[in-house]
Parts: sequence; structure tokens; C-alpha cells
Amino acid sequence: MNSPEQARAAYYAAFRAADIEAMMLVWAERPDIVCLHPGSPRAHRGVAEVMESWLLVFSRELNIRIEPRLVAGSETDEIACMLTEELVTRPGDLTPTGSIFVSQTYRKLEHGWRLVQHHASHGRRAPPNPAGVFVAEGGGQSTH
Repeated sequence: MNSPEQARAAYYAAFRAADIEAMMLVWAERPDIVCLHPGSPRAHRGVAEVMESWLLVFSRELNIRIEPRLVAGSETDEIACMLTEELVTRPGDLTPTGSIFVSQTYRKLEHGWRLVQHHASHGRRAPPNPAGVFVAEGGGQSTH
């Protein structure tokens, strides 16, 4: 992957396809990679643990549609950090009913840009307000 944007696009393509091989191509093959999924009791470290965590995610029939929206990002010649809000639409719903916030760090390595850190946590549980402000009476709050 020649850019952080290509790596991010490959991440979402692999996620949507539940393709473990494609997902692991996005990740760096390093012992210091870290992945934390929403609701996970711990961070997964290293290639084997990260792969195992994605196998578990993919084994569930998620059957959800995810629309990633870049919230913020910064990039240097060797590292890129991106904050994304994933709008989640569940089966039977026409519009997103919640979101997940994802912070990802990509590094430029020998074979291109690769994911080295991924932290996802629950966001809104109500549809986003057009002004971008959470409306508490719109459907609950998230507890962390």
C-alpha cells in the first residue's frame, strides 16, 4: 500500500468482506502491533493475537453496514494517525443507529504503509444529529 489512505481503504475492504488474509495484509508483521476492539476486555498484541481477535470478529455474523467517515488525521513521512467514526446500520434499519470511533496508526515500512495500532470504542447510540452534536434524548448514552 503506497499511502495511508490506500491502507485504510484496504482495511475497510477486508472488514466488509470478513477476509482474514486481506485484513492481515493491512497489518504490519511486528511483535509490537496492538488491536483493541469495542467491548474487548484487553488489548491484543502481536501478529498471532491480532489475527485471532479478527478471526473472532469475523466468526460472528455481523450483518451490519459500516460507513466510515474520517474525523481527523495527521501524517508525516513515516507515520499517519486517523480518527474515524463508523456509522453502523443494522439489519432492518434504513439509517445508522449507532457509531463506533476508531483510532488507527499506520507506519511506512519496507513494504509500504501498514497498520500498527487500532483502537475502537462504542460511540453514539442514536442517529447522528446533522449539526454533529449528540442528542441525549435521541436514544441513550454510551458508558465506558
